[in-house]
Amino acid sequence: MAGVWWFGLVSVGMLAAVLKTQRGRAFFRLMHRKVFAYFLSRMVKKYNERMSSFKEKLFEDMKTQKSAVARNLRVLEIGVGAGANFKFYPPGTHIIAVDPNQEFDKYLKKNAEDFGDIVLQQFVIAPGENMAAVPDESVDAVVCTLVMCNVSDQVKVISEVKRVLKPRGKLYYLEHVRAPPNTWLYSLQNWIDPVWYYVSDGCTFRSEVFKHLDAAGFSQVNYQLFEAPVASLSSGFAIVKFHLMGTATK
Repeated sequence: MAGVWWFGLVSVGMLAAVLKTQRGRAFFRLMHRKVFAYFLSRMVKKYNERMSSFKEKLFEDMKTQKSAVARNLRVLEIGVGAGANFKFYPPGTHIIAVDPNQEFDKYLKKNAEDFGDIVLQQFVIAPGENMAAVPDESVDAVVCTLVMCNVSDQVKVISEVKRVLKPRGKLYYLEHVRAPPNTWLYSLQNWIDPVWYYVSDGCTFRSEVFKHLDAAGFSQVNYQLFEAPVASLSSGFAIVKFHLMGTATK
C-alpha cells in the first residue's frame, strides 16, 4: 500500500511540474484531447445501446421533413464527438459536424464510412458558442446530445442555434440534467460537481437547459424529463440518470 501512495505522490508531483511551464500545459491539453476522444468514442457505443429507443423516438420526426424525403436534409450537430448519432439520421443527410476537439476527426470519418447513407460535408473545429463558419439560416436541423452540460454559455449556444436554423427549422436535443430538488441525487450532484468539472472536460451535473430553451423565443418547445436506463452501464452513471429530450422549432 505504501508503494501505491508513493507512486501517486510522485505522479502528482510530475504533473504539477509539467503544468508549471507553458510548453508543459500545451502538451497536457493535447494529450487530454487525444485521450478524451479515444475513451468517449468507445463509451458512447455502450450509451447508445441503452438509449437507442429514445434516440429513435427523438429523430423519428426528422425523417418526415421535406428535405429528408428529398434526401438533401442538412443537419448541423454540435459537439459531434465521434459521430454516435450518424446511425439515426435519414438516408442522404448532409452533416456539418461541430466540435472544439480536432482529435475526433478520424473517428468521425470512420463513422461516416460505416453509415454510408449519410454525407459528412464539413468538420468545423469550434465551440457551440461561436459557429461563425456556419452561415445564417443554412441548416434544416441542429442536433445537440450530451453537449449542453459541457458548454460555457448555454444561452449563447442556443442563440447560435437559432441563427443557423432555417425558418421552421428544428433543434433536436437529448441532455442529462439536474436531478429534482429535495432528492438525495440533487444533493450528491451539488457536492461532486465542483470536482467533476475539472476531470470531465468541463461537464456539470447541474445543467438546467430547459430554462434557457423556454426563454429563447422559439415558436414551439417540446420536451420530456425522464429517468434514462444508464445505471446498468455502471453504478456511477446513476448520477446522470435524469435526462431531458425534445425539440425546439424556430
